Amino acid sequence: MEEIRMHRSVLLFLFNILLFFVLVPGFAAAEERNDPAAELALDMVGSNDQGFLTSEFVQHVYQESKSISLPRYAKDQQQVGEEIERNELQPGDVVFFQGSSLMSGIYIDDGRFVIVTSDGISERNMETSEYWSNAYAGAAQFTEENIDDSAAAMALEELGENQEGWTTAEFVQYVYEDAKGISLSPSAADQWIQGEDASELQSGDVVFFQGTYLMSGIYINNGRFIIVTSEGITERNMETSKYWSDIYQGAKRYSKENSPPPSENEIVAQAQDLIGSPYNQSGSSPEEGFNTGSFVYYVYKEVTGSWLSKQASPQLEVGKSIERDELQPGDLVFFENDEQELISGIYSGDDQFVIATSSGVQERHLDYHTYYAERFVGGARYTEEILEKSNPETYRNHNSPIVREAMNYIGTPYLMTGSTLDAFDCSFFVQTVFREAEDVYLPRISYRQWEVGETLLPEGTDINAIDLDEELQPGDVLYFSGTWQEGISHTAIYLGDDYIVHATGEEGQTTISYMSEYWRDHFTGAKRFDDLTIQYDNDAVFEAHQLVGTEYTLGGTTPDEGFDTGGFVQYVYNQAWQYDLPRYGKQQWKEGTEIPMEEAEPGDILFFQGSSIIPAIYIGNKQMIVTTASKGVTVINLTTSDYWPSRYMGARTYDTEVEESEVAQLAEQYVGESFDETSTMFMKQIYAEAAGIDLPSNLEELREYGDKRHIEELQSGDLMFFSDTEHGTDPVMTGIFVGEGTFITVIDGEIVSRKINNEVYWINRLIEGRTISTAETGNDR
Repeated sequence: MEEIRMHRSVLLFLFNILLFFVLVPGFAAAEERNDPAAELALDMVGSNDQGFLTSEFVQHVYQESKSISLPRYAKDQQQVGEEIERNELQPGDVVFFQGSSLMSGIYIDDGRFVIVTSDGISERNMETSEYWSNAYAGAAQFTEENIDDSAAAMALEELGENQEGWTTAEFVQYVYEDAKGISLSPSAADQWIQGEDASELQSGDVVFFQGTYLMSGIYINNGRFIIVTSEGITERNMETSKYWSDIYQGAKRYSKENSPPPSENEIVAQAQDLIGSPYNQSGSSPEEGFNTGSFVYYVYKEVTGSWLSKQASPQLEVGKSIERDELQPGDLVFFENDEQELISGIYSGDDQFVIATSSGVQERHLDYHTYYAERFVGGARYTEEILEKSNPETYRNHNSPIVREAMNYIGTPYLMTGSTLDAFDCSFFVQTVFREAEDVYLPRISYRQWEVGETLLPEGTDINAIDLDEELQPGDVLYFSGTWQEGISHTAIYLGDDYIVHATGEEGQTTISYMSEYWRDHFTGAKRFDDLTIQYDNDAVFEAHQLVGTEYTLGGTTPDEGFDTGGFVQYVYNQAWQYDLPRYGKQQWKEGTEIPMEEAEPGDILFFQGSSIIPAIYIGNKQMIVTTASKGVTVINLTTSDYWPSRYMGARTYDTEVEESEVAQLAEQYVGESFDETSTMFMKQIYAEAAGIDLPSNLEELREYGDKRHIEELQSGDLMFFSDTEHGTDPVMTGIFVGEGTFITVIDGEIVSRKINNEVYWINRLIEGRTISTAETGNDR
């Protein structure tokens, strides 16, 4: 019996040891357990502080213990892994259970596994638990990943919150730039265009999906890819997800070697260089940003020097219309936006174009970008002939001084009511050009300008029924109504070939424009202002004009100190004719001979009643030069002035005739005759015949003869010396001054008369004058 009791004790001891191994978790295989996923899973048993789902716990364990990225959801994990039988389970394998949804856990050994339950992170056993045994749905094995593509590896590292706020394409752009040094567009559609087709997917390829808009992500393997979603930077699987599988469009592969080379087309190259520039509805430079029209304008101006409109409608109207299948790189493409407004871009080839979008300057595709495909209107080509007409250099050496002068202001900012050269409006531009080019003084306001000059095309002219080039010449002025207010509200200078130059608010600057439908619809008429040219052959007019701009000074009588009204007129008459007028207007009014206004000639004096009697120099064509307190010496047009006509008192003429010298009289008699000698020999002959004075026959010696006379004090019979270069100091010819700004000289073997006052050529070459006393003889020097 004792032997039996001892045998039972041994059996009980062995049974207790066996029970210990069975009931104490993990003890039996603790030493044999060497899988890092199984170890970490056991270490985490306890409360689920992180709030993991079952599959998120598995995902976390694999990432932390093995650096293997598993999908977030159990069904995706099951699809991705290598399926294994239950009897093949090893520590670290992933086991799946079907409850209300598929669940996953980490297998330990002997039926044990770790899984998230309502109790937290728990250990369970599917061998001893009927529930888990019945729910068992399979197992999968995951080997250590070997992601050798830098973009795929980096994409995996970025999983988590989308802190940068990237779009799907921006995330792909960031990864490729940082991981591979390859620059991709921030647009998925552009990325699609850039890449090569990838029929057999590899890690790092870019995969595309069509949702509300095209999306892009980075492929990992086994259907897995990284993409930006509303949850952040996430991993998805298009093999296990019907949603992603249904919207999958394809994949592209990129390398530095297959990146497209720079375009050989300068316009396209410039346009592509600006990709990424910001959008700005009112901008027209890379710094400010662009809208669609100003982007096209900037590119063409930089490459060709031509100034296209900043607006798409005129761009389409001016260019040569072409069909889509005729498009060539550098052509313009046009679309109608949701507001039914035209927008424009630059065709870059292969059905692609560059355009300023709300996201900045981007490259788009005529087919793939459905927004543009549905809104395509047409194309336009700017030929060399068209570009030449909008290029300022075309007009720099134009025959018309008005046109040449106008080109000096191209690009000046537009400013309504602006009256400085820094920024101005349309009428100030026209006024300035005519004053600087032709000394024509136009009114400041456009509708006032319309009231003067010669009418070429009257109001009501049907501009579409005439050829402008048959009716106008370059330098004529066009007027428009209703552009921003009723009545005449805009003016421009005609260039020819239906082109104008103007300061326009529509373009924001002074520019060259085509007479587009807009301008034709607002056309009023055309003017020419030749009749307003100042008559410089009158000495008083010439002298008065030289003083325009001189400040008003009460009591002033010289240019240095300024003028009051009487002092100005007195000074002009003295300089022009050495005529001594009284000092003040009321005294000047008492001298001379009163004449009707219609009989007034340039140089006569007009009088007006202000706080005192105000005199002014009449310069013809109902214009006068007068000194005012606000503008100093200025030109006034009596036709358009609201102030001066009502104060008109009368006009007076003065006997300013200076007796012409016998030398001048004789010289004038020879005008038109041939003379084979030099101008110096002609002077010698005239002075010998008229005054018995023997002048030197050498020009340099003649220049030393007599007394030097200031040019403004020249009198009839004085000698004038000219250089052959502007502002030169060495004389090459001489002439005899005969008064009224006229001199007689010899040119090309002929005795001729020339006007110095209105010919810049002679003014710029005049060196000095000398007076020869008729009492002198050839030996009295």
